[in-house]
Amino acid sequence: MTSTVATLLLQSVEKHPDRCALVYGDRRWSYAAWHARIGRFAAALAAMGVRPTDRVAFYVSTSEASVTTYFACQLLGAVAVPMNFRLAPGEVTHILQDSGARVLVYGRNLRENALAATRALRSVHDLVSCADDRAEVPDGHHHYETLAEAAAAAPPGMPDVRPEHLSALVYTSGTTGRPKGVMHSHANDVAIAQNCTMEYGLSYRDVALHIAPLYHVGGMQAYFVPHLMVGGTNVVHGRYEALRTLEAVAEERATTLFAVPTQIQEMLFHPRFAEFDVSSLRMITTGGAAIAAATMEQVIRRFCPNIYNGYGMTEASLTLLLHPEDALGHLGSCGKPTVITHARVARLGHDGACDPDQVTAPDEVGQLVVRGPQMMTGYWNNPAETRKKLRDGWLFTGDLFSRDRAGFYTFRGRTDDMIVSGGENIYPREVEEVLYRCPGVQEAAVVGLADPRWGMVVAAFIVPATPGLTAEAVDAFCRASPDLADFKRPRRIAFLPALPTNPSGKVLKRELVATGATAGTATGTATGTATGTPPG
Repeated sequence: MTSTVATLLLQSVEKHPDRCALVYGDRRWSYAAWHARIGRFAAALAAMGVRPTDRVAFYVSTSEASVTTYFACQLLGAVAVPMNFRLAPGEVTHILQDSGARVLVYGRNLRENALAATRALRSVHDLVSCADDRAEVPDGHHHYETLAEAAAAAPPGMPDVRPEHLSALVYTSGTTGRPKGVMHSHANDVAIAQNCTMEYGLSYRDVALHIAPLYHVGGMQAYFVPHLMVGGTNVVHGRYEALRTLEAVAEERATTLFAVPTQIQEMLFHPRFAEFDVSSLRMITTGGAAIAAATMEQVIRRFCPNIYNGYGMTEASLTLLLHPEDALGHLGSCGKPTVITHARVARLGHDGACDPDQVTAPDEVGQLVVRGPQMMTGYWNNPAETRKKLRDGWLFTGDLFSRDRAGFYTFRGRTDDMIVSGGENIYPREVEEVLYRCPGVQEAAVVGLADPRWGMVVAAFIVPATPGLTAEAVDAFCRASPDLADFKRPRRIAFLPALPTNPSGKVLKRELVATGATAGTATGTATGTATGTPPG
């Protein structure tokens, strides 16, 4: 078994030196040429004093610089620290300070943020600007393109990097507080790559189109690295646009695409969709929100015949996967554990605690616990949170799931999203699944809002597909549904033009709670009909 991420790169360079490894904008690199570029940048980092185990942060938009910096770290035995390029200076400061990063590589449009974030930090010794023109680089900073093209030919000899050494610190998206640094070892990331390669049946013939952010495990470790591992071609787009993505599928003859459901639907229903030849796509992998049956049928018939719906997290990457043959028969399911994953649904106690040895009955809701070689080694500088998350070899995901008799797992919400109303436990996901079946509903998210009588009441935030949708119609649909008990019915319904999400596509429910607690939420009594009209 390959032991380090650097070896994955070197093996592909040896096997496929002349194959196209990377496409970004109008530039293309073969495996041999890109490896040489990575080596020059690694040599430049080494000249700055970067040594094995040192942290190198990159704060750049999705680009060639993202992956070149990542693999330069692997060649040096340094630890890559990818950062969300949408973060504000204070958030960047937190990650730089927490990780102890020695070098910061920053994007051409992020100069002011980078300067503000590092102004009071002593740990960052060198800054590298990705500015197009060297003249735009501040005094004392390095120019990325110059280093990648003109630095020494190769870094020092390969360090003694072992599988248990860290390859990356990937910070959580921070939906429930300050981002935590998730420690990925080389063994973890190699396992992730092998897992995805096997599950998706990847080969050197594949051409991957990247519209997902590369600072995220889903974009880098679970999608870019697996394609590199088999000698495939990675086509990187700096920014997602439906039309540009369709053009790229046709122009590059892309065979695989990772996209969230909203993006898939935007492309499918784009007025110019029929103009593009997307027949090269053999696979789309997605995750997160549900796709309606009628829409899924159109995706399979018109866009791509093979749709994979996955579930994962920064702490363990891909753990559950619904394969194409089950896509229509098990809509809403996340499938079954991947080939390297062992999973259970643990029964919840009255205090919310759970024991992995106490497994739920079929269709009963509990907490998903998983284990496998892809699991993180822990949280950086945070032993208390590590102990909460990793116990007895199991990763406690904090996500609620049920498992049916056929072994398919279905996401039911977060443990901290559970709504307790009038002493009854209500799982937002089960309400959302009913709402998604309501005619005229494009997207829906359910949260609990404080209520003086019931403790909490169910509130639904809806993105309408049609302007005529009313809260009365939604409420009537919920009342008539055989799958929703009356106490679970939304008592407050509000319409939004879009749900707030983080860059990974996760709905930011804390923002919905704040919105509902202040203004804009239609209200109704606990037994009455909710009212409200959609925007526009």
